[in-house]
Amino acid sequence: KIFLDTVPVTLAELEQRLVQQRALTPDFPVVVRGDSQTQYQNVIDVLDLLGRLDIKQVGLATKSLVK
Repeated sequence: KIFLDTVPVTLAELEQRLVQQRALTPDFPVVVRGDSQTQYQNVIDVLDLLGRLDIKQVGLATKSLVK
């Protein structure tokens, strides 16, 4: 599943919302975060979308496994 903030979205809905946000704030940052259930293909699809939309401020959030 893909979420924008806490709202589930399809990849097409995500694209539409990102295009709208970019029109308002061209250089807004995006953070991509996954959990243990996240499939790599979903991450790749989102990163590909961000690249196609020329969104350059992208971060990947990770969770440390070291305690």
